[in-house]
Amino acid sequence: MIRKPKGYDEAPAYTGEFQQLPKGKYVCVIKQVTTKESSNGNEQFVILYDIAEGEHKDFYQKMFDADKAQNPSGAKWRGVFKQNMDGKGTPWLKGIITSIERSNNFTFQWDKENNEKLLQGKRFGGIFRRRQYEKEDGSRPVITELFQIRSVAGLAEAEVPEDSMLPENAGGRLTPAQAATPSFVGDGFMNIPEGIEDEGVPFL
Repeated sequence: MIRKPKGYDEAPAYTGEFQQLPKGKYVCVIKQVTTKESSNGNEQFVILYDIAEGEHKDFYQKMFDADKAQNPSGAKWRGVFKQNMDGKGTPWLKGIITSIERSNNFTFQWDKENNEKLLQGKRFGGIFRRRQYEKEDGSRPVITELFQIRSVAGLAEAEVPEDSMLPENAGGRLTPAQAATPSFVGDGFMNIPEGIEDEGVPFL
């Protein structure tokens, strides 16, 4: 006979499954910002964000809390957006900063100590799409990801893109080049997909 443990009825069920954020347009809030060097030496602007209002408010916080309760040392914040800062990435970085400035009626102060903290709590408009990717075991899950950052006011005229599904080669599997292609989004913002490089973001 299997006896029910004390506290079973009150305990949360850790199934390893998570509700997925529906694609669409959301007002988001910045939790933290940092810069980091990617594995190929590019300087990246990295935003940790959450949903600021509506039915899915605090979506990533709730997911992080559930992860942390199950695996305290391995929990990662899942609302992450990365943008290359140098070279061709500079205009798209400016687009992100401009969208945040317009959404909050403020001017970002460059080249000041701890200026990343000025962005905490600021809002922006987020356009989220669904994207399919291939894992090392060959499975192809579909995730919802931040596709483009706009001003909050700019969400009204924005369109939610169609789902991005993987192409298949003759053998039915992706080539390594296809699997490792970053997602150039919207007006050129680049959100580096999960799994392309290490996720050692020093947040939370």
